[in-house]
Amino acid sequence: MTEVKSPKKLIEVALPLDDINREAARAVIFAQMVNDPGYQQGGGFKYGVNKEEAAKRREALFDIIRELVKWENTNNEEVLERARKEIRKSWREICALNQDHPQAAELFNPDELPAFHDPFAGGGALPLEAQRLGLESYASDLNPVAVMINKAMIEIPPQFAGRAPVGPIPEGEKQPKLSDDWPGATRLAEDVRRYGHWMREQAEKRIGHLYPKVKITPEMVAERPDLKQYEGQELTVIAWLWARTVKSPNPAFSHVDVPLASSFVLSSKKGKEAGVEPIIEGDRYRFKVRVGKPPAEAKNGTKLGVAQISAACFREARLIRSM
Repeated sequence: MTEVKSPKKLIEVALPLDDINREAARAVIFAQMVNDPGYQQGGGFKYGVNKEEAAKRREALFDIIRELVKWENTNNEEVLERARKEIRKSWREICALNQDHPQAAELFNPDELPAFHDPFAGGGALPLEAQRLGLESYASDLNPVAVMINKAMIEIPPQFAGRAPVGPIPEGEKQPKLSDDWPGATRLAEDVRRYGHWMREQAEKRIGHLYPKVKITPEMVAERPDLKQYEGQELTVIAWLWARTVKSPNPAFSHVDVPLASSFVLSSKKGKEAGVEPIIEGDRYRFKVRVGKPPAEAKNGTKLGVAQISAACFREARLIRSM
């Protein structure tokens, strides 16, 4: 079998570890793809430059890595293209070293970068970053959830790269120009946004009546001064609390549905405490949000053992009868 000639990769020789953090997947791939510029010989080939020149070129590669690991450069095309250029350059060097290889035409095409494969892709960070660096990515994993995530991140988006969105423009929004650019997956993201808008409208038409808005009254403002600026307005509720219900174990109130709430505390963060207060009215009850430190019993909610539920319902019955 003919030996493949390949210089050591930068990652095998040196790395600016202090500049690489936990978001360094892209930097690691880059260091695996670019050749170290230092002089090397053996295995039938010579490559690289002297020690002083190699140090300068290595530092230039380190500068690219330092830019790649910055979060704000995630989609910075200028930085990404600098990295892609170095990867293409290193690949062409390898192709030139192996031009006499019997499978050179198949394995060492200078115009076609080698593909990237992560057999244990998990969340897909490595294949995704490899794609951003210009490599054709393949991912696999035994976990079906990971497979679905990778399919959504690295298989589907490239199919729509550079195309204009096709979904209907939401009412009231400006029609984009036909000449507008849609780089990368921006078209797909825009279509998902438009579809989400349509879904929300349909949901509003069908079940919106089940989620009424709340009118801010003077009485509410008296209890919640922070709502003063909204007095008289109808506001959309942004969070609803959901709970399963069971019939009350108290025979006198067996027709009453009791919510199974593990706690009535909404926030226990110091300075931002809030809770829900159950208010019993006859054989009915309602809930009110209270700002401030909830009473100790609020931590228990209604999700208790059978004996405790019965006791809680008994106390509820006594309270109702005394009203």
